[in-house]
Amino acid sequence: MSRAPWQLTAAGLAAAFAAGETTPAAALDSCLERLAQVNPRLNAVVTVDEAGARTAAAESTARWHSGTQRGPLDGVPLTVKDNLFVGRMRATWGSRLYADHVAPRDDLPVARLRAAGAVIIGKTNTPEFALAGFTDNPVFGSTGNPWAPDLSPGGSSGGAVAAVGAGIGPLALATDAGGSLRRPAGHAGLATIKPGIGRVPRRHGFPPLAQDFQVIGPIARCVADLRAAFDAIADPALPFPGWPTGLRLRAVAGCGDAPVDPEVRAAFAAALSGVAALGHDVEEVPAAWDPDEVGALFGTLAAAGVARVVTAHPGWETLVTPAIRAQAEAGLALSAADYVRASDRVAALRAELVDWVRGGHAVLTPSAAIMPWPRDKGFPPMVDGRAAGPRAGAIFSTVVNLAGLPAVVIPGGYGASGLPVGLQLIGPPGSETALLDLAASIEAARPWRQLAPLEG
Repeated sequence: MSRAPWQLTAAGLAAAFAAGETTPAAALDSCLERLAQVNPRLNAVVTVDEAGARTAAAESTARWHSGTQRGPLDGVPLTVKDNLFVGRMRATWGSRLYADHVAPRDDLPVARLRAAGAVIIGKTNTPEFALAGFTDNPVFGSTGNPWAPDLSPGGSSGGAVAAVGAGIGPLALATDAGGSLRRPAGHAGLATIKPGIGRVPRRHGFPPLAQDFQVIGPIARCVADLRAAFDAIADPALPFPGWPTGLRLRAVAGCGDAPVDPEVRAAFAAALSGVAALGHDVEEVPAAWDPDEVGALFGTLAAAGVARVVTAHPGWETLVTPAIRAQAEAGLALSAADYVRASDRVAALRAELVDWVRGGHAVLTPSAAIMPWPRDKGFPPMVDGRAAGPRAGAIFSTVVNLAGLPAVVIPGGYGASGLPVGLQLIGPPGSETALLDLAASIEAARPWRQLAPLEG
């Protein structure tokens, strides 16, 4: 091989295994060596299961030698976000309340990846309760962006994208309740899919904090790997009508007067030109949602969920971060009527947005309204010369969770700073495969750099 195994995609590793150019055991060694080189700078992986990974890699090596491999993910190293259960491994949820918690069993998507032969290296960093747009917590500290380790990869799947982008493993499994897969993937130049509600089932794990908003999805360096991982964890979909060659696509470049970084706007405009050049009809339209309303609804439901979790732990007030304590106190102050009213509005908004998305084939937006910022800050204080808050980057993402719609994010170009900007593709219910097809066509026309320019 001309490249080290850690540099290969999952598909590249499978091809190398089939050709006898390397083995799953050797690929794991390469990824572990890469982890040792870059993780001290990034703090992406917070728990390593070297013994378990070596056992799984040895078993996969034997299967490839005997011709009994289980499919394209057999022997592929990957990481799992620390808010998901991997049996007999620590799952801290980024909180001191769970610092010593060990998961009793695999969550269902983890079990499905393990059954496909994937090799689980360890767990990746996340903010407390995976409820922030950055990646920092009092148990493990902050995570850096693989493109610039002094900057943030966003959150809450910052550890996951740092691991994939830096070469620690070609795949990661993570979650998204308000953009936690899509915003970090955009900041790290990677591909991800946020499945629609119910498409990727889950059975064992931490309790949900915001109704059914949070879903589980993979992160990858290319669309082919993203598709293989998604197929491994997803339930079959209901029949979805195929899309024609020339699609009717609507583009949302902003949300009312919410600020959008000029680098994001420029990269998004260039990405739209590239998509239109593929023969699609691209029309810019205003956002069909109010980001302030979306943020308030998410905040209400998440606050109730946080209160539900922390009050089971005596002395929680002194153990959680100030942000989580404030959320919990807000949740404790809510009435049942407040919660039901918010739930009712989400249901109505969900119906409105599903109808709106069905007005075309797909909707295109930036993955985030902001560029990466210093990793020791929770969010950038200014966006396009205006004061910004914690949800400033989420104006294009959280609404997709409330609506329950599927979305794919792929690299959409680069800002003037040279840092990546993500392109989000949103589709109607059941359109995951069609979105992946569209993403693959864009990738073929506009290839991106698959690994961050991070020296060992």
